[in-house]
This record gives sequence, structure tokens and C-alpha cells, in this order.
Amino acid sequence: MRLLLLLLAVAGLWGARAERVMDRLHGFALDLPEGWRVVLGEGGLLLTDLESAVLVRGMPLKPPKEAARPLLEEARRLSGEQATLHFKPASGGLMLLARNLRYPLPLTQGAMGELVLFALDPQVQAALSGLRYEAAHLLLPGPKSLFAVSAYLPQDLSSAERKEVLGLLRSLEFLGPKERVPYRVEAVPDPLLGVPALRVPVPQGYTLQGSVVDFSETQRRPVFQLSKGGVVLRREVVYLEALAIATPFGGSPSTLWLWNGRAGKAPGFLCARSPEELPALLAQGLWAWETGGPWEVERGRPLRGTSRVARYLEEVREAWDRRMGQQMLMATGRPGDQFQKWRASLDLRAFQGNLRRQAVVEALGFFSYAPSFAASSARCTLYLEVALVHGAPEALSQEEGTLTGVFLGLSLDPRFAALEAERSRRVSAELTRMVLRMNQEAEEFHSWMRRSWTNLLSDQTYARDPATGETFRLYKQSFDTGAFWREPVFGGVMGGVERGGKLEELLQAGGWRRLEESLSGLPGTWR
Repeated sequence: MRLLLLLLAVAGLWGARAERVMDRLHGFALDLPEGWRVVLGEGGLLLTDLESAVLVRGMPLKPPKEAARPLLEEARRLSGEQATLHFKPASGGLMLLARNLRYPLPLTQGAMGELVLFALDPQVQAALSGLRYEAAHLLLPGPKSLFAVSAYLPQDLSSAERKEVLGLLRSLEFLGPKERVPYRVEAVPDPLLGVPALRVPVPQGYTLQGSVVDFSETQRRPVFQLSKGGVVLRREVVYLEALAIATPFGGSPSTLWLWNGRAGKAPGFLCARSPEELPALLAQGLWAWETGGPWEVERGRPLRGTSRVARYLEEVREAWDRRMGQQMLMATGRPGDQFQKWRASLDLRAFQGNLRRQAVVEALGFFSYAPSFAASSARCTLYLEVALVHGAPEALSQEEGTLTGVFLGLSLDPRFAALEAERSRRVSAELTRMVLRMNQEAEEFHSWMRRSWTNLLSDQTYARDPATGETFRLYKQSFDTGAFWREPVFGGVMGGVERGGKLEELLQAGGWRRLEESLSGLPGTWR
């Protein structure tokens, strides 16, 4: 199954539409265009749509030539020593322009989420290498450090898109101390592996609850809930498996679910067979069950990339999903069967009375349908990872900048990611071995039964000499319960000897050997 790379929009912030974003924990605000993401990492503040990228960071205060050295080394790596470089003074600092660069994957992969698995494919990297980039670095000295703003843009980027990047930079502002909210960082521990799973920034006045829960038979995920008054922010995982069988006499749909590690069963076919069914599943299904009443969907908007690189990576993933679906259908399906694998990212907003919910949902679904005259069957499996904010509109509006800072400050512990991936791999391998073992045992049993019935109905059986290991296929009527005995000198076989009778005693006294008998003749099945 998948590695633990998905932190949804909780690993960064993804603009579903152009809007003002404020982070009151880390102290900045900006206008985030549609399709752009914000990622706050050790390298600084990254803004990207996976094609263009802007990096804002602090650097040690050094003379201009020394400060520019890491940027020159980066340009050489991204260009294969083919970069052209230009310097000029600008705004009291230094401007460095590097051209003829390759796609900056080392920079943007932190914002890709699961798409990074496809971006690292050699064929995909070869396709991305056809893009030529330029990087503009502005270095501004301050009292104690150097402020650096870097923009990585395709050389063929249109003027309108360049204006969008420039507008993004101009909208960036840093908040004063009075506008910021103090916070502490707490870890969600994993007792099984003995390491922290997730580190969560906890704003002043909020309380944190978190744990690592089962997500499927082999996978686990960290979940948590932050709460303050009536405002709740939580990350949760849901696994649904629905099965329905329809016959001329009726049907029997049922659903198994695993919600934040809690298992349950519900009547009916509670699942989403396509991305279009996700809003209703959550608002009128899971959330209605949780709160005791349905939610009205205000907006259910797919989150998709807007740049050509983002769209290309999504198309590569969709093509891979289609191939996997076709292979599954060819391996296990019959003529007329249907199999679909799909993914979706969704920005969902709903209300119930005076309460509002805003959620980013990452979904992976499998749906299969096997038509039959006697009994048709449908099966739906759904994996959901959800980042959800809940509360009254006024409270949510007041806490918006604080909750944005929580989203951006979340970090998955790399030790947990590595150890959990290895544990999941071991568990998956053991389950695979167990299933193969069960299938082998079942096949051996069915083979034994088939052969036994065939021999019984054709008046044949197998016999083996325990002393020599020789095996014979002999005639024996199905109603005959007698045993076979073998003469010790010439090896002749006598059948139909009544068990416990006088003849058996005489043969045994004469050194004859009773043969082991089996209708199937398979090893380990002799009776």
C-alpha cells in the first residue's frame, strides 16, 4: 500500500480559490492564488503551484560574495554546470539572476504530497527536464541576518503568470508581535514504535488529544483533535468497505467501517463509488451519523492543480490508476465485470443550523461490480483522510489565522514515517503469505476431494506398502470396506480382507503386510 506521505492540506495550505491567507502563529499574511500551496519548512516559506516557486528565507549575514556562494552552487547543480549568471545591485542589496536551469524538483517535491512518487519516476523526470528555468534571488541585509527572496520561473512563462507571481510577492507581509498568537509544539506519540508520530503546534488556550490508529489491516495513521471552546480542528482517517449482493429474491447490503481506529458495522451500502458522491457521503452519511442530523453542503470543490506541471503529474497518476484497474480486472474479473479505481481531493464546506464545517478530504476509492443472472455483487472500498474545522461562523472567523498556523506547522516525524513504512511492509508480507498458505491449503483440499470422489465412483483406490514405499492403483468396489495385504516374498496383493477377521490374523502370522490406503493418493492423506 501507500507510504505515509499524505498529510493532505495539513502538510501545507492549498488555495482552492484566490484568497487572503494569514498565519498568526508564524507571523505572515499573503494573497494565495488558486492552485498555489504554502509550505513552511526548514528551508523557509515556500509558495508554489508545482511549476513556479517562490522561496522566502533567512540566511547568515555575510558579505555579498560569500552570501551568494550557496546560490551559485545550487545553480550549477540545477543546470549541470551550464547556468548563465548575472549580478546587479538592487534595493540596497544584491540581485542574482541564473538562467538555463532544470526543473527545481529538490525544491518543489516537499509540496507535492503523494504526487512525488510519480515525479521521481525516471520517465517523468525526463519529461520535466525539457522545461528551462530561471531563478532570481534578491538578497537584502538586515541588522542580524540576510533576508533572501528567490523566484524560480520557467523561461517561457507568460507575462500574465509572471504578474501573478509578482502580485503574490507584493502581497506578502509580516505580522507584528501584537497580531501573533503564542504557541507550543506537542508530539502525538506512537507507543508501538516508541517515537513521536506527529508534531502539532498548539496555540495558547487550545488543548490537544492525539494517537496513532489503524487505517486498514496493514496501515496506521496519526490523528488528533485541537479544541478551544466551540472551535474544533481535527485530523481523522476513515476506512469503509461496503458489499451488496442482489438476487431475484432480494439483496443484503452492509458496510464495515473503521473510523479513527474504532470499528463498526452498519446496514446499507454506505460508500462513494465516484468523487461526485463524496460530499453526500460525508454530509448526509458519516457526519449525520456522528452529530445526529444531516449537514447541508454549501460547497464541494475538487482541488486540482492549475499549472501545466501539476496537471501533468495528475494525468500521470490517473493513467497509472487506469492501468492498475485494467490489470486487476484482467487478473480476477470475468466478461461483463467492472472495476474502477479513483482518487479525489475535495474542499468541502457544510452547515447545520448555526454550525459550520470546513474540510479538506483526500480520498482513494475502489469499486467493482460483477453482474450475474443468479446473484450480482457490488463491492466498494474507500480510504478517507480528512482535515476538518468545526464551529460557529463567528468563532471560526476569529480563529482562522490561528488555525491556518496549525495547518502549516504540522510535521510528520521522519523516524515514524520510516519505521511505520517498514512495519506496514512486514505486516503486508505476512498477510500475503497467510493468504497464499490458505489458498494452497484450500486448493489441496479441493484436489483431494475431487480425486477421492472420482476414484470412489470409478471403483478405484490407491494403496502404499509402508515397508517399501511402493504405491499401487487398485480396483475396489465403492461399498467394499476390506483392506489390502501384500505377500512378503513375491509381492502379490490380496484385497477385500475383512478387518479384524480370521483371514487377517492368518495373513499377519504369515508375514504379510497390510497396505495403507487412500482414495486420493496425495501425500499426507493416507488413511
